[in-house]
Amino acid sequence: MVLRALLGRVGLDEEARRRRLEFLGFDERDERNLAEFREFAHQHVDEIVEAIYTHLWKFEETRAVLRDGALVARLKELQREYFLRIPEGRFDAEYFEARLRIGEAHQRINLRLDLYLGTYNLYVQLLLRLLREHYRGNPDRLAEILGTLSKVLFLDMGLAIDAYITGGYVDRALAQEYRRMAEVAERALREKMEAEVVKRDLTNMIVHDLKAPIGGILTVTQLALRKRGAIPEAHARRFEHIDRSARDLLRMIENLLEIDQLQEGRMELRVEPVDVARLLEECAEEFRPTAEAEGQHLRILVGDDVPVIAADRWLLRRVLNNLVTNAIRHSGSKGAIDLVAERAGSSVHLMVRDSGRGIPYEEQALLFTKHQRRAHRTGSREDTGLGLVFCRLAVEAMGGSIGVTSAEGQGATFTVALPAAVDGP
Repeated sequence: MVLRALLGRVGLDEEARRRRLEFLGFDERDERNLAEFREFAHQHVDEIVEAIYTHLWKFEETRAVLRDGALVARLKELQREYFLRIPEGRFDAEYFEARLRIGEAHQRINLRLDLYLGTYNLYVQLLLRLLREHYRGNPDRLAEILGTLSKVLFLDMGLAIDAYITGGYVDRALAQEYRRMAEVAERALREKMEAEVVKRDLTNMIVHDLKAPIGGILTVTQLALRKRGAIPEAHARRFEHIDRSARDLLRMIENLLEIDQLQEGRMELRVEPVDVARLLEECAEEFRPTAEAEGQHLRILVGDDVPVIAADRWLLRRVLNNLVTNAIRHSGSKGAIDLVAERAGSSVHLMVRDSGRGIPYEEQALLFTKHQRRAHRTGSREDTGLGLVFCRLAVEAMGGSIGVTSAEGQGATFTVALPAAVDGP
């Protein structure tokens, strides 16, 4: 039998298979994790298999060996069977033989081993993206499941290397190098996960430590501005500048902290009925001095039929604060900035609209991504861009969406869509 012959040629008797599983550290906890993974696997198997072969088709090296439609269909079926077999957790002789058979099939069609092993990276990326959404709000469980799946994938990578060796595709020295690379990759993945935890803890510590001195600066400036008549006007303007800068810094710090909390599902929402008109008025009242200093003025436009919305009031206020701040900084306009609320079916649209220079179309898709820096329309300065990332995450956490419409020279409108409260007061 071919399968038995493969096991014999590789030297994977029962004891060798046991040692390999023991070396990777499989235990009862992994069996429970795989049982939990079963429903997810059946739900996403077709999506994952199609994504892998779509990726392979993009490259000339892999496209050259995948031109036979019947062959591709058979390989897809083998991949589908393999993926659904993972959560069964039965890593017996039959499982080892099946993995060797798939490796043998790929080496027979002359698919390079580095490209074949690269598909495991695709598995990791696809699983990470899907599982992160599946376990949103439970990062510890996500880490447990990923730890188990990494053991399975590295077991299978080792068997793939064995199949290529026995098929005569690579010599043993090269295979040993691949094994070493696999071990390095596994260690790097583990260290990356550990570094993410350290980075998160360090960020939280720095953020909390910075908030206290900034609060002190704001207290001093507010006290000075309350006695404005007793100090020279030039000094008062300097205190206003210090106050605005300190508030901007505090807002960036809060954005940084809350982005991590929102991404990891650790922020608890306090959803309540929110009076939109009152919220917009509070926001405008806070930013009128800053807007006027820039030669702008804020207007509030609320439709008569706008209902109460269901949202976390404090979080939504923070979103509006960021959008208004951006409008003041980036519009390049000396005109009006409108805070608008309109009813849209079962939702309410909150808009911050300026009449400034606008945002080029090619930049708009990147505005809400974490590492995109925004240049001021004057071209002289940049900011972190974290404000819009925070806005997107916060609005999505409240069950809404955010978008932008703009054209160069025609201003920009940022729109937050949120559900109306079911029972408003």
